[in-house]
Amino acid sequence: MGTKKQILRITQTALLLGLTVAAQYYLTNILGGPANPASQLTVGSLVNLFLVISVLECGFWSGFSIGAVAPLIALSLGRLPHVWFLPFIVLGNTALVFTFWIIFRKKLFGPQFAVNWAAASVMGALFKFGVLWTGIAQIVLKLILYEALPPPQIEMLSFAFSMPQLATALTGCISAYAVYPALKKISAVNKINAKYR
Repeated sequence: MGTKKQILRITQTALLLGLTVAAQYYLTNILGGPANPASQLTVGSLVNLFLVISVLECGFWSGFSIGAVAPLIALSLGRLPHVWFLPFIVLGNTALVFTFWIIFRKKLFGPQFAVNWAAASVMGALFKFGVLWTGIAQIVLKLILYEALPPPQIEMLSFAFSMPQLATALTGCISAYAVYPALKKISAVNKINAKYR
C-alpha cells in the first residue's frame, strides 16, 4: 500500500474514532445519560454505523482499532459501569467488524452488494449480541459482579446488554447501508479531482 493511501486510512480512522467518542460522550449527555433508553438506542446505533463504515472504507484493522479504543476511552470517561465490561465490548465490536470484513472481502454470498450487506448485517448483529449477552449479562453480572452491585442495577444492566444490543447493531448496519453509497461517490469524485490537479 502506498504512503498516501496509508495516511488517508489513518486519517479516516482517526476521524471515525473521534466521531464515535463524541457520540458516546456528548450525545449521551444531550439525550439524558447512559441509563436513558433513547440515549442507548441512538448512541449505540451510531457507534455501530461508524464501525461498519470504518471496516468497509479503511479495512479490518481500522474497524478493530475503533472497536477497541472507543470503549477504552468510554471507560476512562466513566461511561462504562465496570472494567469487566471492557473485554466483552471489544470482542462484540470485533465480531461485527470481522463479519463485515470477511463477507465483503470474500463475497461469500455472491457478487450482489445488497445480499452481502443483508447477510453481514444479520450475522454481525447476532454475533455481537451473542458476545455481549453471554459475556456481560450472563457471566459478568450474574457471576462476577452479582454481589458488588445492587439488584436494580444488575437488572437494568442485564437488559441493556440483551435485546437493545441487537436492535442497535441492526439499526447501525441499516443506517450504514444508506450512508455508504454517498461516501463512495464523494471518494470517487475526490479521486477524479486529485487526478487532474
